[in-house]
Amino acid sequence: MFDGHGYLRLTDFGIAREWSPENKKENSGTPGYMAPEVMFKQNHGIAADYFALGVIGYECIMGRRPYLGRSRSEIREAILKKEVIIKEKDMPKGYSLEAIDFVNKCLKR
Repeated sequence: MFDGHGYLRLTDFGIAREWSPENKKENSGTPGYMAPEVMFKQNHGIAADYFALGVIGYECIMGRRPYLGRSRSEIREAILKKEVIIKEKDMPKGYSLEAIDFVNKCLKR
């Protein structure tokens, strides 16, 4: 995501889908950014997008992804095992409490 020059580059919007109420079979995307309901092939709404936004925000603030694994199943287990939050004591300089609160709320399951 970071290009080594301090810029954030977002790519891969080619997997965008139109929302439908019966969407449990639609789970394209990168596993580390998928909400639990998407990974478990349950119907989902825009809250799944907020979860992905929270993962991106966490990565921007903390400099690493919140959920790691070498395989899809390891990443899924990491997401299910622990709800990640940024604690005030771990907050890097230059970020506001409001930014941290926003990311933490997006990552809530």
